[in-house]
Amino acid sequence: MKKTLNPLMAAAMLATAAFAAGNVENPVYAPAQMGFFSKTGVSWMYKKSDDNDAMKAKDWVKETENPIPRITEDFGFGITDWLTFRGAFGYTYDGDIERSGMHQARLGLGLRPVNSPVDAVVWDIYADAFLGGVSKMKAEIVSSKNDFDGKHPFSFNYENYGNGRWGVWVGTQVGKTFDKLNVAVFGEVERTFGNSNNEIKIDKSAKGVMQGKVREAVPSTEGSAVYSKVYSQVHPMVLNNLPQAIGLACQQSNIPQEYCNVNTLGEATFGAIEAGATNYLEGVAKATTQRMADSVADKIAEDFVNGLPKDFNVDTKSTWEFAAGLKSLYEISNDWSIGGAFNWKHRATNSIKAVNIKNTSTNPDQQTVAAITKGIGSSFEGSMKDGVDEFALSLLASTALTDNLAITLYGEYTFDTAEEKAQLGTTMKAELGLRMNLQF
Repeated sequence: MKKTLNPLMAAAMLATAAFAAGNVENPVYAPAQMGFFSKTGVSWMYKKSDDNDAMKAKDWVKETENPIPRITEDFGFGITDWLTFRGAFGYTYDGDIERSGMHQARLGLGLRPVNSPVDAVVWDIYADAFLGGVSKMKAEIVSSKNDFDGKHPFSFNYENYGNGRWGVWVGTQVGKTFDKLNVAVFGEVERTFGNSNNEIKIDKSAKGVMQGKVREAVPSTEGSAVYSKVYSQVHPMVLNNLPQAIGLACQQSNIPQEYCNVNTLGEATFGAIEAGATNYLEGVAKATTQRMADSVADKIAEDFVNGLPKDFNVDTKSTWEFAAGLKSLYEISNDWSIGGAFNWKHRATNSIKAVNIKNTSTNPDQQTVAAITKGIGSSFEGSMKDGVDEFALSLLASTALTDNLAITLYGEYTFDTAEEKAQLGTTMKAELGLRMNLQF
């Protein structure tokens, strides 16, 4: 009897073959039970900084940052045919701005509730822990090179790429195979949890700005608290010299000292001399008070910055981030494939709830120092206006060297829109890399 293969069975076999091809660049790929894959990438990034207010304040507008080496590692282990343990990590070093660290750290599970060879469709859902809380967010506060007439007196120099927060990514992906073409669309959302896991150093230049601000907050002009306190001490001391001032006035008027009294000169003449001497001493008292009050206020500002700690931290708010995209791969042959992707990611605007900084100065008193410290700290509270929306277009070409090893050449171009104080925004960013793919 002659055997025939009906079209439905043929389609199922073709789809199954595509899924089993084992190309880890395939967007619908997932490891089989007890299977393992690893994608290790080394890349070079070239970028030009943004032209927003943050970069203008740092005098770093459209500056080239190159080369920026990056290392990435994505891996997965098939617990079952439909459940995968997965991870994604990445490290960046940007020597031009002295910033380095993990830019990616995720670890979680992927579930495939739908795997239909007949329809050549898969559906994945996944949840990853975001490991940003493993290390502190580190930065240094410095004085801005361009303060926009006092509107942006401070800038941040970030030392790493972590935000110091733990979080959770939850996402879903739907993929389909059309003969040799594989496509997938995905969407995901992240929730990070606010904390104080950060360390912000205070640069000498920032202390200079703070000293100036404290000096402005401690007026020493007539009528101010500092001036009044000094005047209350100086005035009586100066007025104690009234007899000497009267004598000097008489001397200047060629009046012998033995005649310099009310009985000899009379009340009118002596009264005029006494009033003139008193006015003179009042002027001396005010001038002396002003010099001393300025010195006292300067000392308060100086002691304030000397009482600042070397670093402090802030309480950050929780955030939401989002990402979505389209991925594709065309399998030219058993050994060669090409692909591309277009992804969007919304990086959240960070917000500061409170600044945790303690000043050890007691000049003029702890209550005043605490009030000034709180005032400076409150200037950092609220939105940091650093959100970024990124749109990335990527291409790749991959070839299998053995059944277990493949090499992929990939490139990515990113354009973005950034808020006024964002430092991750760019006017141009491109990346070229080589990835080694292993599977067992």
